[in-house]
Amino acid sequence: MGKRLRGTVAVVCATALASTPLLLSPVGADASPAAMTSRAAVPQITATLTKKTIIVKGAQGLRAGRVRMSVKGQGIVEFAKFKAGYDIADFTADVNKFGAKNDVKALKRAIANTTIIGGFAGGGSGTIVFPRAGAYTPIFVGPRGVVSGKTLVVRGPRRASSVPRTDGRIIAKNGPSWGGASNLPAKGRFLFKNRGNTGVPHFVLMQQVQEGTTVDQVLEYLQSGEETPPPWGLPAFMDTGSLSPGRSMTVNYDLPPGQYAVMCFFPDPKMGGMPHALMGMIKMIHLT
Repeated sequence: MGKRLRGTVAVVCATALASTPLLLSPVGADASPAAMTSRAAVPQITATLTKKTIIVKGAQGLRAGRVRMSVKGQGIVEFAKFKAGYDIADFTADVNKFGAKNDVKALKRAIANTTIIGGFAGGGSGTIVFPRAGAYTPIFVGPRGVVSGKTLVVRGPRRASSVPRTDGRIIAKNGPSWGGASNLPAKGRFLFKNRGNTGVPHFVLMQQVQEGTTVDQVLEYLQSGEETPPPWGLPAFMDTGSLSPGRSMTVNYDLPPGQYAVMCFFPDPKMGGMPHALMGMIKMIHLT
């Protein structure tokens, strides 16, 4: 678990938009969407991440609105929409500049020109929302840079559908900090929302820790640069794709019961690219 966290910090400091190295296999990851109700049939898309590209199936004729999404492969696939005059090549160049030289201007440019609507790690699933008609690109930001797939053209008008039933919320707040549930079932679905006033993307890394572990202990470990695994670390974890401010997604999960640290490692442009967890964006929750 210590290697997992240190690897996460290292990669996020070297890339702009994701925590990606899967150094441990997710424990009990549930890729099967749970039952949901809606006012219209919710489409299903599957994204498969390879070393060179991302292949998305089920996107033909896709309309704006909520879709069920599952991911195959080793890494996190998320969807991004770029502003006019900025594209995947510009995004990749900015990610590389930030990774190579800690170029915070490049990080700011990437954030300002990119809306990220969520995604999942390999084996994961849930729902994301294409907010309007337009072009959306599947991306993976990893230790070797950006992998992208064919851009999808989503049509309009937006299809109406209900938010799936959830067992609780995890809310990214300005600070940065966390709000939402302190207790969740060990298997279920949560709503992840990035509030509109945060100003930056966030994602969820949920890491199991020994009962009684404190936020201060986790923060001290992260800030220490220590390579030795911490005594309170346990192997189970899950993580999600990123969300730009004002966006939300639902996440299916299946994890062992116990105490978990909820963290975000997205680099903060106002703090020289420091990952949010090192700024104190850590919350303890219990899965029962």
